[in-house]
Amino acid sequence: MRRFSWRSAGDLAVIGAFAVLVVAGGVFAVRSGGSPARAATAAAAELLSVAALTVRRRYPLPVLAAVIVFGTVAAMVADRTIIGPLLPALALYTLAAVSTWQATLWAAVAAFGCYGTGELAGHTREPAQLAVLAAVLLIAATIGLYAGEHRTALAAVSERAEQAERERLLLAAQAVLAERVWIARELHDAIGHHVSLLVVQAGAVRSALPDDHPTHAVLTSMIDGGREAMTEMRRLVDVLRPLDDGDADDGSDLGPPPGLDDLPGLCDRLRAGGLPVHLDLDVPAPPPRTAGITAYRIVQEALTNVVKHAGQVPTRVQIRGDERRLDLRVTNGPPSGTSAAGLGSGGHGLDGIRRRIALFGGEVFAGPVPGGGYALRATLHFQERP
Repeated sequence: MRRFSWRSAGDLAVIGAFAVLVVAGGVFAVRSGGSPARAATAAAAELLSVAALTVRRRYPLPVLAAVIVFGTVAAMVADRTIIGPLLPALALYTLAAVSTWQATLWAAVAAFGCYGTGELAGHTREPAQLAVLAAVLLIAATIGLYAGEHRTALAAVSERAEQAERERLLLAAQAVLAERVWIARELHDAIGHHVSLLVVQAGAVRSALPDDHPTHAVLTSMIDGGREAMTEMRRLVDVLRPLDDGDADDGSDLGPPPGLDDLPGLCDRLRAGGLPVHLDLDVPAPPPRTAGITAYRIVQEALTNVVKHAGQVPTRVQIRGDERRLDLRVTNGPPSGTSAAGLGSGGHGLDGIRRRIALFGGEVFAGPVPGGGYALRATLHFQERP
């Protein structure tokens, strides 16, 4: 349904007023002693002009030509007319508003010549009407040209304002990106130093111990985890860094971001570090890349929370999926130490998980389970639900 337009309503009002004036002019001509036949013919020609004016905005030049023809006929046969040159003047105004001054000038000359000839050849034969006709057409053309230039100027101003707004948004986005890059680099520089030092120290301790030492596997897990953390930070910086940054690495040594296929390796490293974690992965079809990355990050964060807040307790990771969704569940036993917190305790990890899930229109639950322990359940929808 088309919305109401004040411009269309105004056009209808003008056309209706002209139609009323045409009928009133015919009646007045007959009552003033004019010929009913000529009055009817003139009124019919002017009504055809009025009908043509209903589409003047869509076809300005053809409508002007039709109005000139019908107006000339009405001027030739009428004893007197009320509307006179107003109909061709309105059509000329419409053409001038969307055309050049050269085209408007030729159209005005054609209208004056045809309509003026009709008046001189008609029954009125009043030369003074030519001056009125010229003045009306001149005024209509001038107003039309001014309206067209004004509309063009407003469109240009609006376009410049939209362009300025687009540039402002682009600059704001670039500023946000630069801020994010700065934050990522600060994290890399501040945390990377300490992580690298821990990796070096753990390697030194491992090299001083025999291969069958009980802590050898734990130290290996620490070294691998530290190296993975450094790789993740470098990947984060490279992802956020602009493409034209001259000091950017090509990223060829970082590899693709992790997905569901990397979860077994994650669980192996945690088991080597002492966390008894069991992975139950049942996803027949590979999910979209972003969904796989998100699922990996959620499980990674959940297992990190287990180690931080519950200790080395039995943990189970279950992942089920189909072509529309992924269901994640991470369950850990009661805390092994004095802490009573599990997956849901403090920090920003759970908030980050909720934000990741929200991007896929999913749901998340974290809370205690019967018998002790905590559970995290999350669902990712990567296709629209029916």
